[in-house]
Amino acid sequence: MVNIDSTQTDDPAQWLGATRLLDLDDPKLRICAMRVTQLATGDAQKAVVVHDFVKSLPFGCVAAFDHVPAAVVLRTGRGDCHTKGTLFVAMLRSVGVPARLRFVLLSSNFLKGIIDIPQGQIAHAIGEVFLKGRWVQTDTYVPDEPFEKRALSLLKERHETLGLGVHVDALRDWDGCHPAYSQYCDEDPPSLPLRDLGVAHDPELFYSDKTNEEFQLGWLTRAKWMLAAPVVNRRVGQIRRLASPQD
Repeated sequence: MVNIDSTQTDDPAQWLGATRLLDLDDPKLRICAMRVTQLATGDAQKAVVVHDFVKSLPFGCVAAFDHVPAAVVLRTGRGDCHTKGTLFVAMLRSVGVPARLRFVLLSSNFLKGIIDIPQGQIAHAIGEVFLKGRWVQTDTYVPDEPFEKRALSLLKERHETLGLGVHVDALRDWDGCHPAYSQYCDEDPPSLPLRDLGVAHDPELFYSDKTNEEFQLGWLTRAKWMLAAPVVNRRVGQIRRLASPQD
């Protein structure tokens, strides 16, 4: 089990600015962030409503996940942990709430059933928001609710606890006060992160950092993701359309 530091208090002001992917000057992004948070009182409420908005966007695989600006994610209307995370961070920064991404290494078992990862491990992005003097983590915005419900039903039918991008015992929602994760939980140690890879403003800066050279995407890996993305999205769409027992 890797210890992920969610209480560090480094200067939150350094996590408010724009980057190429965090295109805070985009008018549609700014308007969307203001509209979503207009009734929120305080940073925690802003964070929760932004979380819920991003969660409402369909989960889907994005081939060039380390190069997609937040405004493009918003316009496309779907994303994965990297691209939805980029939008989550950008929307929060747009309304003055410090946010960033923390990257961890997970066993690829959590993706079983929608994509096979030959190397058995994959970098996963988690949102971190500075609230009430500490960093609070969440990735529960990644799976949209319709997909999540049906994926959980399928896992339970198969008597499995992990796969299809979710964990049956993980949290589904986020309250802005406590950490919440969809892909793993403390009660299942094998599902927990294998390594803490550190924080970054966005996926592009994480993957281009020389200290993360082992995770940099070569042309062959990019080509494989280009081919895999449509297959993954078809599988995700099929799961989303399945009727769950409670429907």
